[in-house]
Amino acid sequence: MWIEWQRWLDQLQRVIGDFAQPLTGAHPLVILPLNILGFWIGLKIYRRIGSPILHPVVGGSLLVFAWLVFMGVDFAAYQRGSGLLYLLLGPAVVALAIPLKQNLSVVRKVGWPLMLGLLVGAVLAPLVAVVIALLLGGSKTVLIALTTKSVTTPVALALAQEMHGIQSLAAGVVAFTGIVGAVFGPGLLRRMNITDERVVGFSMGVNAHAIGTVRALEISALCGAFSALAMGLCGALTALVLPAFVTP
Repeated sequence: MWIEWQRWLDQLQRVIGDFAQPLTGAHPLVILPLNILGFWIGLKIYRRIGSPILHPVVGGSLLVFAWLVFMGVDFAAYQRGSGLLYLLLGPAVVALAIPLKQNLSVVRKVGWPLMLGLLVGAVLAPLVAVVIALLLGGSKTVLIALTTKSVTTPVALALAQEMHGIQSLAAGVVAFTGIVGAVFGPGLLRRMNITDERVVGFSMGVNAHAIGTVRALEISALCGAFSALAMGLCGALTALVLPAFVTP
């Protein structure tokens, strides 16, 4: 626990140091408002049109990407400028426990079926992606990134670092997985006549982690609670088991 606190404090110190740097296109005072503005515009478009394809994460990301290309800011500089947001990812994920606490009595009633679903989902979600990548001749760095596809960003970044993978690639895979799951997941489950909000939420949490949990919260607090539970348990299980099977 103390090691994690020390790591978080080191990150905080780097973030504070970045704010003291000269103002550039990748300065936190430029990048942070850009992220907020991009998401706000994406959210407005999403609420106006209502299409899941224009989820605010999708729309906001495209707007930010277009601006970064226009300004000539590379990913490493953008990531450093967004350091404060990366720093707050952990507390934000922990805050998802609130709807879980509010629906704890419902969760307890279906504990064992959920655990079975978690084991199957946590194994199959990355395994299918890795097998497909192997068949297509994917490199080791790609395979390592794919093994983290169904955990939330803070966990994926830590796992990628521990397994000597590329953190930016892992973050991209996680974001893409979450966006696809949030956009197409609820509709796909409806087409399969799966309407139980507990099942929908749990499926979203296992397959689309934090972004899927935000989408599940739009459906209902119960759906969000089961999604947060699945995301947390899947992340914990992956973090414990995966490094033992993947050698650097």
